[in-house]
Amino acid sequence: MEGGAARPIVLVTNDDGIDAPGLRFLVQALVSVGRYRVLVCAPDSDKSGVGHGITWKHALSAVPVELQGATAYAVSGTPADCASLGISTSLFPGEKPDLKDKEAKIHVACVRDYPD
Repeated sequence: MEGGAARPIVLVTNDDGIDAPGLRFLVQALVSVGRYRVLVCAPDSDKSGVGHGITWKHALSAVPVELQGATAYAVSGTPADCASLGISTSLFPGEKPDLKDKEAKIHVACVRDYPD
């Protein structure tokens, strides 16, 4: 960023899981631009159809995942759990997504993989 300004923080999440090709493609695209600090918090498996549900009967687990250029976690919960964890400072201490930064055109990216 010009003048040494901090890069806007973008949170990427989805409902298809951490290994979904669409999520991986979007993260790679955001990282390659070099304008954003990319955080990823996605379900550890496909959770399509339960996006608004929350986990409340058991503890969530979050496992670091290697995504080049991004800080990423696979979470045992639902997409809503992932979004909630992502905007809190629980997984990303001191880093909150820039939901209101006018300079960032993409603030929170939700990716869905649709069959052709």
